[in-house]
Amino acid sequence: MTAAFFEVIFAGLGVLTAAFGCVGAAMAREPLARLHFLAPVTTLAVPLFSIAAVGYFGFSLGSATIILIALVVAFSGPAVTIAVGRTLADERGLDVGRSPE
Repeated sequence: MTAAFFEVIFAGLGVLTAAFGCVGAAMAREPLARLHFLAPVTTLAVPLFSIAAVGYFGFSLGSATIILIALVVAFSGPAVTIAVGRTLADERGLDVGRSPE
C-alpha cells in the first residue's frame, strides 16, 4: 500500500466527519443543539486532515506547524465549545450552575 492511499483515507474520513457536523448543525433547531455537532469537527476532522497533510507534504517544519495547530484545535476546541454553550444557556436564562473560576 502506498502513502497516497493512506492520505486519501484520512482526508476522506475528515471530509465525512466535517460533512456530518455540517449537516447535523444545519438540521438542529436550537443553537445549543448545534454546538454538539462542532465536537466531531474539532476533535476528529482537524486531526484527520492534519495526518493527511503531513503524509502528503512529508516531515518538515511546515508539517510540524500543521501538527501543532491540530493539537491546539483538538485540545482547545471542547473548552471553547463549553464556554460558548454556557454563555448561550445563560443568555436564555437557563441554570448553568456556578462559574468554574
